Amino acid sequence: MPSTNLIKRDWEKDHVYLVQFPRAGMIPSPSPYAFKLETFLRVADIPYTNINNEFSKMSARGQIPFIELNGRQHADSTIIIDNLIEHFHKSDLEDLSQADKAVARAFFALTEHHLCWVTLYSRGQDFSWLATNGGFGRLLTGIKGFAFKNFIVKRFTSKVRARAAAQGMGTFSKEEVLEQAKKDLDALSVQLGEKKYLFGNTIKTIDVTTFAHLAELIYTPQFSPEIATHLEEKTPNLLVYVKNIRDQYWPDWDETTETMKMDTVWKKA
Repeated sequence: MPSTNLIKRDWEKDHVYLVQFPRAGMIPSPSPYAFKLETFLRVADIPYTNINNEFSKMSARGQIPFIELNGRQHADSTIIIDNLIEHFHKSDLEDLSQADKAVARAFFALTEHHLCWVTLYSRGQDFSWLATNGGFGRLLTGIKGFAFKNFIVKRFTSKVRARAAAQGMGTFSKEEVLEQAKKDLDALSVQLGEKKYLFGNTIKTIDVTTFAHLAELIYTPQFSPEIATHLEEKTPNLLVYVKNIRDQYWPDWDETTETMKMDTVWKKA
């Protein structure tokens, strides 16, 4: 959509400006959607620059993350990725047989619209870690830190809890949510098997989505320790899968989470 309120007015042609929340201490982004989008940009080898939204800048749709590309704003991480694939001619990331495309679509729904809600359910129960050093704590000190910890995080928690309830999973018991999480993880584990990626030895867009949501589940606090236990004991191939993608496309993970910088160099010359 054309934008009348560009954040980056002196933009460079065919360079993506990714507007997202600041870095966090546990994971480069606590937003699975922003993390998915930034990982996609790395996998697709699309030049980009991060822009800190400073907890205030939102898209025209009221969403975060969003991008600016060639003087136009694009919102919603899934729509953005579709647009980027078309604009930068990255159809190889979608190169699957028709049967595999159907399966990939089903797993997209599983991760993006079901497993994701396990993480959001957890945050609706307790999102206090967001104000600690594992979250944004090191970025917010003094009055800002006090306000974030005592007011803003509580507001975030209430909003996430309401969203989870509206979706449905927020009305489940903890035991029911845990059972749903295990079933999703088991399905992903079976599809992955001993392969490097979900559909073989080449990474695809579905792997980006799956990686982002699994990473949020693994690296940020969840409502039950049984999720980590299930991953370790029943679906260890998913842990290997996430680590492999992290090592390849996020070699700056530790630097990013330790320094909280948004301009770390991940691809060495």
